[in-house]
Amino acid sequence: MKSMVIAAALSALMLSGGTTSALHGAAFDPKITGIVPDKPTVSPKAVTLVVNGEEFQSGLSLQVTTPGGDVRTLAGMDIAAQRAVSFQVQFTFDAEGRYAFVVLNHDGKRSPPFNVEAKRVANRPNIDQVTPAEFSKSPEPQVVTLTGRNFQPGLKLSITDPTGTVTVADRIDKIDTQAVVVRLVFEQSGSYALMVTNPSGESSNTVSLSVR
Repeated sequence: MKSMVIAAALSALMLSGGTTSALHGAAFDPKITGIVPDKPTVSPKAVTLVVNGEEFQSGLSLQVTTPGGDVRTLAGMDIAAQRAVSFQVQFTFDAEGRYAFVVLNHDGKRSPPFNVEAKRVANRPNIDQVTPAEFSKSPEPQVVTLTGRNFQPGLKLSITDPTGTVTVADRIDKIDTQAVVVRLVFEQSGSYALMVTNPSGESSNTVSLSVR
């Protein structure tokens, strides 16, 4: 009877130890619970990200899969202010779409992917109209007026001529939030494409005008 009790006790202890070990191992898997800012905007400039989570170990690295499928790895000096539950990195959201963040601890364990969606800011410049709609070929500068919204001082105007050559005009006669006035020379007949780029790096839609 006594041997049966001892055997049962040993069996229970082994089961208990095995369960504890499994739980103990799972507890050390890193996990991302949030990233601040959680709604980043597309920009050519890097921003400071705070990655919050669990079981972050010293010497970890961060892998980020971009919307285009490229994988960027941040490690070593890239990781700042690290604690077991958070760390900081500098990161650039230079394309619109979903970014997948994965933490890799030095022991080889990794977190499930944590997705963040980067979107373009609502105040992206937009060209609604070009006037006049048609120009005559001439070596003399002609006045072009772009109307739209969200134009910023210091913007640049990209002009693609009928051969595909791109020039940039940064000497603008007038800029306000809804209009841009510039003098351009049209020395070739055909279709020209215009696009505005604000100092923040945000570019507008492309509009066409005709030169006869």
